Amino acid sequence: MDRNAIERILSVDRFAPYLNYHANDFEKAIQHYKANIEISESFYPLLSILEIGLRNNIDFQLKRKFNDENWFEHPDFIKIVSRFQVDRVSEARNSILREKKLITSGKIVSELSFGFWTSLLDSKFEMTLWKNIRLAFPNCPKNLRKRKTMSSKFNGIRKLRNRIFHHESVTWNLGVLENYKNEIIEGIDWLDKDLLSWSDELIRFDEVIKKRIGLIK
Repeated sequence: MDRNAIERILSVDRFAPYLNYHANDFEKAIQHYKANIEISESFYPLLSILEIGLRNNIDFQLKRKFNDENWFEHPDFIKIVSRFQVDRVSEARNSILREKKLITSGKIVSELSFGFWTSLLDSKFEMTLWKNIRLAFPNCPKNLRKRKTMSSKFNGIRKLRNRIFHHESVTWNLGVLENYKNEIIEGIDWLDKDLLSWSDELIRFDEVIKKRIGLIK
């Protein structure tokens, strides 16, 4: 493909940062763009395991707290939360209905966004939900298992997740990428003591970085 075709398909605005980073060297910019896709892909197993583990662990604890499979509809939960959480549950329900599927608690839980789950770590829920949600991190050392710590960690990861899932650039700083990898790995470990070893064969971040390091260091 020639340069005009690539810039038309990718868009000039999207491709411009790569050209700027490589002093308008088109071939290096193209290789960096491809590297960004490959490195973003390498985060997918980590993000998938973390996100699904987080939501299911929190779901389990809130079922226990409200003694209700449909805790997200329980009057006491609705009294505690804000419009944001209520609206996300409504959106999840409507999405399932649009697909003409039967609404179940499991489908609602899986439809709720990562932003919904991380919002439950907000300071406003310190005195209402945190006592139960903290048990979603059974392998986290007690001195670290603080609501503020969890909120900061998982909301930081959410920002990376959103950039990757919206196909944005993430490969401008190797140190930042390494830090994100370590944050996600630690978060997975906190969810279950065996989860990290179970997922080890899926984690290829270091392998991809070694291959592409010349473009992003």
